[in-house]
Amino acid sequence: MSSQSGSGSHQQAHVHLLTEIHRAPVYSKALLESGALADDVEWWAAGPAALLPWAGTVRGPAALAEWFTRLAAAMAYEGFSAVEYIAQGDQVAVVIRAHGRARESRRPFASEIVRIYTFRGGKIARVRNFYDTASYVAALHGVDQDAPT
Repeated sequence: MSSQSGSGSHQQAHVHLLTEIHRAPVYSKALLESGALADDVEWWAAGPAALLPWAGTVRGPAALAEWFTRLAAAMAYEGFSAVEYIAQGDQVAVVIRAHGRARESRRPFASEIVRIYTFRGGKIARVRNFYDTASYVAALHGVDQDAPT
């Protein structure tokens, strides 16, 4: 974890908050109930929206709750654990190992997810999600990830 002058205690607080949220039995519930989201939080997830119904940007806690509902309707996570936290300034990157199955096809997916949280005034103002979109598309749509394109 790197530190900038005067921001070390904020970084520690941000990492502590995210560690507690990621340790909770249900990440989405812990995040939404934490009181840590800014009223205008921006949540972005990589991927083509035509293939991944949760891809794109949502704003605000209510829209984020709907985002988690869309994700949960499509994907059943069997493992989801944060393995690394990297903090600098008002940002914390969290590396997550996740795996499970698409609910409809029952095909497996696995990916490391990198979530970059940006804090403003002690609240989570922005989250960017990067992950192996090909693994999720393959699970959802029965596409062989190794097939030539």
